[in-house]
Amino acid sequence: MTRKFAIRILLFVVFLLTANFVFDRVFKAFSVHLKVNEMMDEQFEEFDGTFSYLAMGNSHNSINTRILPNSFNYGSPGENYIRTYYKLKYILESSGRKPEYLLLQADLSNFGPKISDRFEYNYYWIRYVNYAELARIKNDKDILYQWLEGRYFSYAGNYKDFWLSIVYRIKMKEVDMYRGYRAHRDYKNFANVADRQKVAWDKAHLILSQYEYLDDDIKIYFEMIMKLCQEHDVKVLLIRFPEAKELYEEEAKIVPVDKLYHEIGDIASKFIVFKGILDYHDLFFDHPEYFFDPDHLNVRGSDLFTTRLADDLSNSRFGLPGE
Repeated sequence: MTRKFAIRILLFVVFLLTANFVFDRVFKAFSVHLKVNEMMDEQFEEFDGTFSYLAMGNSHNSINTRILPNSFNYGSPGENYIRTYYKLKYILESSGRKPEYLLLQADLSNFGPKISDRFEYNYYWIRYVNYAELARIKNDKDILYQWLEGRYFSYAGNYKDFWLSIVYRIKMKEVDMYRGYRAHRDYKNFANVADRQKVAWDKAHLILSQYEYLDDDIKIYFEMIMKLCQEHDVKVLLIRFPEAKELYEEEAKIVPVDKLYHEIGDIASKFIVFKGILDYHDLFFDHPEYFFDPDHLNVRGSDLFTTRLADDLSNSRFGLPGE
């Protein structure tokens, strides 16, 4: 190898590393998902009020913190119990904050293998998730590549996030967030969808598996969440969020609903901090106009649901604190 050729190889490597650095930084700066989650982190750090309710889960989590007093909504798109555990661990062990109640999302989609294997948005989650521990629990060393992607190659394969970032900038130019809650997308209405059953069928088969209704790793991390809450004396309420009637009908064809929730109840009941399940899955079965799509409430639906939740908490054994 000549000296001139070696220099060319070196320059080419430097060029690739520089280009990758630039692409990684530009993508992270452009990502609406990262922007929204970092804003949520900032609001959590600045939140100095009474901390009674911490709501966690994915984008189905539609609890409006302007309606539910003393609450913070830390739900994030693509979040599963694995990610919830690591963020909750940070909150309870490193942030100096402790809620009285954890409002933990417990929809049918939370327990299957498809949600367990969701690894998008690693460029945000590397600040919380212990990928080495996760790889050991899942017995899958390839998970370490998820950390590598999130740290250095955030743009790799994330065309969906790139596209959504464009859509959000066009249709939702400003992010109005209060204590972690941001109004859900509201530029379309599920009631106006021509074939709601077909759309629901597609969504149900996208998020659920007919071969496994309770993923082993999800089960492990669900128990880890319960154990963590018990160690820190945080009471847990499981919340089933409203969904469209058509979606539930399709989901019930795929997974044994009663059997699944019986097993989840058995696990949760081993911990004294577990205070029950609040089930709102059928709250708006007759109101498709309250949904953006089969499993996401729109602004009106979120407000009505949170009003009902706040009323139930204030008129139950849980006791809703005042401001």
